Amino acid sequence: MKSAIVLTLLATLLGCSSNTTQTEQGVQSNNITEISTTEILARETIRDSPHADLFIFGDRVYVVDQQLTIKNNQIGEKLGTIQHHYKSDESFTEFMSTILTIGTEIYQIKNAVHIDQLAIKGKDYYKVYKALEEG
Repeated sequence: MKSAIVLTLLATLLGCSSNTTQTEQGVQSNNITEISTTEILARETIRDSPHADLFIFGDRVYVVDQQLTIKNNQIGEKLGTIQHHYKSDESFTEFMSTILTIGTEIYQIKNAVHIDQLAIKGKDYYKVYKALEEG
């Protein structure tokens, strides 16, 4: 008897959690949008500082660190290039930047234990970008 009640409750719960809605025209899918923590963090950063210099790499948000400098001999492996420029009506994607131009090169920093800091190559300099912490 208990198992019949449990099965009935389980079936009811599963039926209620469906992502579809019955309409006169048929079954319609609900529009549920999932937002990543990277997207939230990037949008909050821009909300707090509309001219923020940031880019997305490895599902992390990197912002320029004006206090850190780096020399040519500290540059490691090239990780990629900026491929998209952010527009306010778009979602953030990998290799997207708010300020950096398309084609800007992103590098790992030599002897870095973590990828919490990356370097970008300018004309004759390198800038350091630091990953923002989630939460």
